[in-house]
This record gives sequence, C-alpha cells and structure tokens, in this order.
Amino acid sequence: MEWQVKPITRACAATGRELAPGDLVTCVVHKPVGGMMERVDVLRDHAAEFKPAGLVLGRWNREVKERGEEERAQRAQLLASREEFFLSLFEDPADPTGEKAILKHILALLLERRRLIKAAGPAAGGATPYLHARSQQILQVPAIDLQPADIQRVQATLDLLIG
Repeated sequence: MEWQVKPITRACAATGRELAPGDLVTCVVHKPVGGMMERVDVLRDHAAEFKPAGLVLGRWNREVKERGEEERAQRAQLLASREEFFLSLFEDPADPTGEKAILKHILALLLERRRLIKAAGPAAGGATPYLHARSQQILQVPAIDLQPADIQRVQATLDLLIG
C-alpha cells in the first residue's frame, strides 16, 4: 500500500486568508478527540499561536508554490513531506491512543523502501532502530506485528492525510 501526504490547502487555518505562492506555511497534522486525523496549513507568522484541537501528530514547514510548479514538484514534495511527517512523530513521545506508534511503523516501512531510512539492528525492547540517512539519527520505531485491525484503526485518518 502506498500513501501520499495530501497537497497543501489553499487557505490559512488560523486566518482564513488565501495562501499565495511564496508564502511560508507550517503544515500541521492533528487528531481531534473522537475525530479523524486532519491536515491544516497555517501561515508561519501565525503558527506559534495556532492551537489545533486534540493531539498534534506532526508538523513541518514549506513554501507555497505556483499551482503548475506545485504539480511538477509534487512527487519530490510528497516524499519529503512523508519523511518530515515521520520525523515529526518522534518530537513528542505522547501517544495516548497508540496511533502514533502504528503510523511510525507504517511510515518506516515506506521510507525504508525509498531508502531514506534503514534498519540499524534487530528489534529489542519492542522497538527497531532505524538510521535516518540524511541526519544520521537513530530512531526507535515501535516493532509492531501489524494486524488488519491496526490498519483499520488508522485507515480513515490516513485517508484524510494521505491518498
């Protein structure tokens, strides 16, 4: 199964202002309590005070591109967004629902296939160490024996985030 981070929205979630090429935005993936995972884009100047509902799963920064340019750069951006989202999952260890662990595992499989990370040893203590190629950082990814119920648990929210 291959997932892609959905493209940038065209309005700032904090101000409602339409995003223009050249604007710097912070992309935020969050899961409202009892709701589905959502992606919102906020002008970077408003990102510090923007507080999305529920658990923030990840965030990354990017520049808004022209729509035509956006399409040409989309493949590279999608891969970079997956990588940035994956790395952002490790910034806050809180995972009250266990969904971050499932997302870490799934994205690790995807990024390993794309050679952006590689296993750095066997699983121990419930985690597999992965080496992030660019930063040389070792990330402890939950070693999960994925079951259909795990995929179903995050499937609806992944569909909102990635296609």
